Amino acid sequence: MKREDLKALELTDEAIDQIMKLHGKTVEAQKATVTEAEKQVEALQGQLEEATKTIEGFRELHVDGIKAAADDWKSKAEQAKAEAEAEIGRLKFDHALEGALAGAKAKNAKAVKALLNFEELKLSQEDGSIIGLDKQLEKVRADAEYLFETDKPTPTIVTKGEGKNVITDSMVLAARRAAGLTIEE
Repeated sequence: MKREDLKALELTDEAIDQIMKLHGKTVEAQKATVTEAEKQVEALQGQLEEATKTIEGFRELHVDGIKAAADDWKSKAEQAKAEAEAEIGRLKFDHALEGALAGAKAKNAKAVKALLNFEELKLSQEDGSIIGLDKQLEKVRADAEYLFETDKPTPTIVTKGEGKNVITDSMVLAARRAAGLTIEE
């Protein structure tokens, strides 16, 4: 709307000024609305461009490859977990076996272990004992009693010779008896 158009309608200058003020307010309000709309359009265009780039990036991905890699990592994680559990089980078994051999008064646990059949031994989950160990230890003790400490004291014999006391064990004593030697006490 222009002043000339209002003057052509034969309006007074006061009326024209008031109309122009009202019209100016309306125009300014419309300008603000248009400016806000333009800003929203620019923001939406930026979002659209970003979404398009993201979609293009997804198109470049190989979904089957990603799935295969995920499955591969999953199987590796499961394998590592199984290996860790097996190692923990082995360590628990070894610890329980060492404790059981110490309780059985084995002089040399390594030597006793060499005589055991590990395929027949199993760790009890209830109390942590070794199932089947007692039976095998009885057999090892019967075959190789010297690998275990006994509650009986080792017999020693003191003989006199040249003013000194000589201590001999039971095997020497038995050998002397077999040879017919006399033992003085």
